[in-house]
Amino acid sequence: MKPVIIHISSDYPDPMQSRKTKAILNLVEGTPEFRHVVYSLNRYTAFGGMAALPFGADRIALAYGALPKGIFWEARLRDVADWIIADLKSKGIVPHLVEGHKFTVEGLVAQQVAQAFSCPFICDIQGNSDVRILKNKPSLRGRYRQMAKEVALVFPFAPWAVPPFEDLIGLDRNKVSVLPVVPEIEGVSAAVPVENNRLLSVFNLDLWELKNLKGLVRALALIAPDFPDVSLDICGAGAAESVAKVSNILARFDPTGRVNLLGPIPNQTLPLLIKNYAAFAMPTLRETYGLVFAEALFSGVPVLYSKGRSIDGYFNPQDIGYACDPDSVADIAAGLRHLLTHEADLKQGIARLQRDGGLQKLQKPYILSTYRQGIERVLVK
Repeated sequence: MKPVIIHISSDYPDPMQSRKTKAILNLVEGTPEFRHVVYSLNRYTAFGGMAALPFGADRIALAYGALPKGIFWEARLRDVADWIIADLKSKGIVPHLVEGHKFTVEGLVAQQVAQAFSCPFICDIQGNSDVRILKNKPSLRGRYRQMAKEVALVFPFAPWAVPPFEDLIGLDRNKVSVLPVVPEIEGVSAAVPVENNRLLSVFNLDLWELKNLKGLVRALALIAPDFPDVSLDICGAGAAESVAKVSNILARFDPTGRVNLLGPIPNQTLPLLIKNYAAFAMPTLRETYGLVFAEALFSGVPVLYSKGRSIDGYFNPQDIGYACDPDSVADIAAGLRHLLTHEADLKQGIARLQRDGGLQKLQKPYILSTYRQGIERVLVK
């Protein structure tokens, strides 16, 4: 009989929100030796209410009404946990392990469900939201400290997200196993220097503010006198309003037309497309992981990313590109200069990382093995 793992996640594609990220889905599908029972949470604004919609064997989409801005958050999530506990008991499902896929939110539910069945629970740390909530919800610190004591294992998506949990709630680093996001692209290949100063960025245009488009475009203008042929291509789709806002930003901060909107591209074409560029640049203001950075490295291309965000902590920045202060246009510009000036050396260094297995920790087999071993370690305790 397979061990039963209960997953509680707000980031699992379901019939209520089919466009959610596949990060958790890929972990579930990649470890079929376990029986995965998924409760996919969907919050809507209301004083209360709950509704469920099954979408396959052991898959439940659960909508719950809650007030905005986290008002009465803990109490409402307690109701969600009670519903899940009752549902499991009605189906005769006895979990061996419960996983909350966001420590500060679903972790609250996971702890309660685990207590009801006297089994361990584990949590993910998704840095963008979890660190922000941890810092902005001091009223829940006591509960989070208790969770940090009880949790059997924590999977942060990136190393930079761990210190705030150590500092604010005393999380034991011995319980930490860093777990990157499973990529859609698996192969790696080296890139050669290109005979241009073209840069690439790829993001959903609806997220132009979080991706720091304005800072990137302003930085591009700063380096233009030193790199007269520099240009930036942006791939991505967005709603009509977002595209209009992006176009207005470009008209204001890029009057010379160095930035081009290419529209959406199929993900499978990215490895070949990105090799036509000197570097990939995305100085995000907030980012839990940023799968596209890993995919750029798989294609052998250096990256500009943000300190204390995205993939920060996985590598020495000098080995893969430049880690910038996203709040400083001058530092973003310094990063772009560094990438363009040292393109050949950086691409050679990334090729060495590929040959020596330095990128394996970001690849699917390694990630699934880390996840599997972590679960097995908890189950045998």
